[in-house]
Amino acid sequence: MRVIIQKFGGKCVEPGGNEHVAAERIMEARDRGDVPVVVVSAMGRELRDPGPVIEQLIAQPDNWRDVVLAHFYSTAELVRLVREIDLAIAPRELDMLMSCGEIISTVRLAHLLKSRGYATMALSGGQVGLITDGFFGHARVVQTEIRQLLECLDRQAIPFVAGFQGVSPVDHAITTLGEGGSDYTAVCLAYALAHAVRSPLQDPIALGGVEIYKEVDGVLTANPANFTGDRLEAGAGPRRIAVLTFDELCAMSQYGADVIQAEAARMARRYALPVAVRNFRKPDDPGTVVGAPAAGTSRRVTGIADMADMTVFSVPASTDRTHRRIGELLGQARVNFQPVPVRDGAWKFAVKREKYRHVTELVDEALRAHGMTPAFAEGRWALVTLVGEGLRARVDEIGPRMVRLLDARGIAVEGEIRDTISFSALVHEAQRIAAIAVLHDAVIASEDPSLAAN
Repeated sequence: MRVIIQKFGGKCVEPGGNEHVAAERIMEARDRGDVPVVVVSAMGRELRDPGPVIEQLIAQPDNWRDVVLAHFYSTAELVRLVREIDLAIAPRELDMLMSCGEIISTVRLAHLLKSRGYATMALSGGQVGLITDGFFGHARVVQTEIRQLLECLDRQAIPFVAGFQGVSPVDHAITTLGEGGSDYTAVCLAYALAHAVRSPLQDPIALGGVEIYKEVDGVLTANPANFTGDRLEAGAGPRRIAVLTFDELCAMSQYGADVIQAEAARMARRYALPVAVRNFRKPDDPGTVVGAPAAGTSRRVTGIADMADMTVFSVPASTDRTHRRIGELLGQARVNFQPVPVRDGAWKFAVKREKYRHVTELVDEALRAHGMTPAFAEGRWALVTLVGEGLRARVDEIGPRMVRLLDARGIAVEGEIRDTISFSALVHEAQRIAAIAVLHDAVIASEDPSLAAN
C-alpha cells in the first residue's frame, strides 16, 4: 500500500466550509489509490482583536455559530478560560488542556468522512503510539508504537490523528510537542510507517510522502503579512518557491518562516522524508516540493525568514565557556534562542517569546541558578534572515553587502549570525518590516546574478 501523510492546519478544518474542502483532498487521495493518514491541527484561531469578528457577525448574521466556534476552540482561548481562575497552571494540566483543540478537530473531521460513507478512526497522539520524553510543553518523540495505526490501515479505514501531542512513557501523561507540533506528528508518523516491520503476508508499506496543507500556495519567499496591500497589488510581494532543499527548509524554519516546525524539518532532512507544502484549496497545484538538491542546478538566495518581537540578553564579562554553558542551559529548558555575535566582539542571545511560557523568567531563573546574571536589552528585537543554497560558502562575502545596504537605508544592524546557507541581521523590531522589504527588493525581486551560485 502507498501511504501518504496529509496534515491539515487549523484554518483548513475550521467550520463554515473549510472542513469540506479538506475532506475533498482526503477523498481524492483515496480515489487515486493512495492510503491517507490524516493529521489534524486545532481548528480555532486566537481572538486577539474582537473588532473584525464582530464586523463579520454583523455582515453574515446567519454564520454566527461558525465564526464563534472558529475562535472559541483555539488553544489560546481554552488556556485563557482556565487562567481566568489563576494564571499559574501546572505544566502537566496545561498540556492536557492544550491537547483538547486537536482532539475536537480530529473527531469532527473523522465524523465528516464517516458521514460520507468512509470507514474512519480518530486517534489521539497517545493512541497512535507517539511516546515522548515527558517534557511538558516541548516534548520530543522518543519511540513510536504504531500497532493500532497499522491495524486501522489493514482494515482499510482512514486514520485521523490528533496532532501536537503524545504521551509520557511512565505515567502516560499527555505531553504537547511545541508550537507547530502537528507538523512534528506528521513527520514522526511518516518515519514510523516507512520503517514499519511487516510480515510476508501483509501488504508492504511504501511512503508517498508528507503533504502539509495550508492556506497559501506553498512556501513563499517571505511572509506576505509583512507586505502592504499596495506592494502586493503591484506584484512586489513574495513569490512561491517551487523547490526547496532540505537544508533550506531547516534554515527557514529555524529562523522563523512559517513553513513547518523546525524539529519536524530537521527530522525530515535526517531521514530524507519527502515533503510538499500545498494550498488545501488547489488540488492541482503542486505547491512547494522539498527534497535533495538536484545536481548541476544553479542556486540562489531563496527566501527571507523573520522572527519578530524577540527578547535579547547578554551576560556581562562572559567567556566562550560561558557562552557554551548558556546554550546548554537554554537547550535543557527547550527555549528557542539564537546566539548573536555583535560588532564589539561580545555576544547576545535573542530569545523567541512564547504564548504559554514566560521565557524571560525562564532565562533568568536558569542562569542565576548557575551564577550568571543576564542583562536584558531594552526594547523589542527581531531577526531578519536571508536563506538559500546560493549562500553556501559565500556568507562571508554576501553578508557584509547586506549590512551595508541596510545601513544605507537607516536600518541599524546590531548583530549578525552567519550560518552555512543563511545570514541573519539583528535589528530593532520597529525596523523589521522595512528590513524585509529592502532585502526582498535587493535580493529576491532584482534577481541579481551576482547572488546566484553554480
